[in-house]
Amino acid sequence: MGTYKRENLLFYLIILAYGIYAAIFIYKSSFMVAGERYFVLFDDAMVSMRYAKNLAQGYGLVWNPGGDRIEGYTNPLWVLYMSLFHLFLIPASKISLFIQISGAIFLIANLFVVRKIVHSLTDDSVVALLSAFLTAFYAPLNNWSLLGMEVSILTLITSLSILLVLNSIKKKAPSIWLFLLLGVSTLIRIDMAVIFLVIIAFLVIGDHQNRRQNLLWGLGIFLVFVLGQTFFRYWYYGSPLPNTYYLKMEGYSIYYRLTHGLYVLFLFGWNLNWVLFFLPFTVLLFRRDRSIWLLLLVIL
Repeated sequence: MGTYKRENLLFYLIILAYGIYAAIFIYKSSFMVAGERYFVLFDDAMVSMRYAKNLAQGYGLVWNPGGDRIEGYTNPLWVLYMSLFHLFLIPASKISLFIQISGAIFLIANLFVVRKIVHSLTDDSVVALLSAFLTAFYAPLNNWSLLGMEVSILTLITSLSILLVLNSIKKKAPSIWLFLLLGVSTLIRIDMAVIFLVIIAFLVIGDHQNRRQNLLWGLGIFLVFVLGQTFFRYWYYGSPLPNTYYLKMEGYSIYYRLTHGLYVLFLFGWNLNWVLFFLPFTVLLFRRDRSIWLLLLVIL
């Protein structure tokens, strides 16, 4: 059996193993009530589901039908996606299952993209398979994604963005689709603005030939999407930021936010698996490949 065929077989075995794992995870997170099995999401995702249900029933993006307009979610496009399932006659006990299955599908699609990213950097099949395996069975990613958070689709979009960046540099031609994709991602969750800006900075620094075009396209599309949703939020809810921001961040200085964030990041990397977490830093000591810098920045 050739190297490519062997890699292909092993890759699809990883996909199969992940599919079984995801199915067991989803089943184990469900429970029985009065003889009926209920599927549920993480609490934040269930908040989004309530907004989605009210939107689908014509009450608008509100917590209670006829109640005050308060933005208690931070994932508008994901709420809109959830609302689509509320248009069908799906029992309340099973509707969360469709969101969980969606998460699994997005993560499986992400594995194909991860494999393409690796092959755009190296022909080593071991690296490609190891990357797919570690991504597939990364516990935090699966926990949030399979419990209904928008993490699954954002992970897929991030991977697609990296692949588009690498192809853009290889072809020496900027891609407007990259920036449009990143723009859409900010509608799913505004946190993606950070990755958007990091990728713009990387292209401006690393792609000298198309620096001006990447800067104009990137910042232009960034502003359209970020300002557009800010204006909508102010028009619909009467405030420029989600209610969750005021509840969680108001009253804390920028210094405290940054230092506490760095501390939590350190604890996360150390307690989870510090060897894998700090491995990219080790790679940077021995390589000057700009692609490695991109991967590290996006991971962080």
